[in-house]
Amino acid sequence: MGLLTKTYFLKNKDISLSKKQSADFFKLLAELLNNGFSVNQSFSFMKKTKVLPEKIIDFLLEELNRGEELTKSLSELGISTEIITQIEFAQSHGNLSGTLEGIERHLAATQKQRENMRKILLYPMILLVFLFSALIGMRQFLLPQLQMSGFTATDNLGVQLVQTSPYFIGGFILVSGVTYFSAVQFLKRRSALGRATILSRIPGIKSYYVQYISGYFALEWGKLFDQGMEIKHIITVMSQLVNESLMKELSKQMEARLLEGEVFSQQLEAYPFFADELALIIQQGEVKGNLGKELLIYSELCRNHFFARLEKLIQWFQPIIFLVIAAAVVGIYAAMLLPIYGGIENL
Repeated sequence: MGLLTKTYFLKNKDISLSKKQSADFFKLLAELLNNGFSVNQSFSFMKKTKVLPEKIIDFLLEELNRGEELTKSLSELGISTEIITQIEFAQSHGNLSGTLEGIERHLAATQKQRENMRKILLYPMILLVFLFSALIGMRQFLLPQLQMSGFTATDNLGVQLVQTSPYFIGGFILVSGVTYFSAVQFLKRRSALGRATILSRIPGIKSYYVQYISGYFALEWGKLFDQGMEIKHIITVMSQLVNESLMKELSKQMEARLLEGEVFSQQLEAYPFFADELALIIQQGEVKGNLGKELLIYSELCRNHFFARLEKLIQWFQPIIFLVIAAAVVGIYAAMLLPIYGGIENL
């Protein structure tokens, strides 16, 4: 019966959490755990209050009653591997509610950035659609009439621009779409470690990705070090993660290098997706004996700096897009008027 129920839920398209629902879910779950609720009791409370779709809560309760791990159930709801990994680590260091609060803050900040980007891009995109429509209209209706009236010649630069520009724009969109799809498929076929290595070497993305990954690892390692765990134990915890992730793949290499006598901080220098200061913090923190707290502070700095840089990047998008639109408007007017002026001069 449990298997049939699970199959029904997974086939139902509604059995997934949106980004906003995920943030609300983790925030409420953290609050309930902080107030002494168990995970099972928390889900029962959510079902009573109907803060989330009932099908999702029923699925989670069904999974718990069948003895499934919380992380496995959440992964089937479309929760990202990164979040699942954080929850698995939380089960090791014991601070599940604190981890959930951190996940909620991260999701809320990410959702805010998405909304800002959507607001910035929406109006320019509408303008681009209208401009493209106007260009098509000129090509299909205005130019034939001008040519029939003798105002323009087919070899006029403006005429050629209007006639060929839709092909160039369409070709650019097609090439961009194919390139994006091919890049996504290429990365999917790579291991998590391979993807991280590739992304950390792409100009323009590198600095953001390195800062994000360094802060992410510093946060998870900092929690474990702060609980008094040694590096060998931490690597063992990483290797026992359920989902295939960057941490799990990394643990295999780190464990082998530790057996060869290579120091942990030196290992990090071999990976391009770790910032140089992360290895330095670990090296100095091991000497001072305050490594856990230093990593946690560093992760918070990385997070704040990352989102500040992202916010600044988003703010630059709109002026650039409007500049492109302004250039397109001038180009369209030029393409429309030059043939007419050229035809008048020939009369």
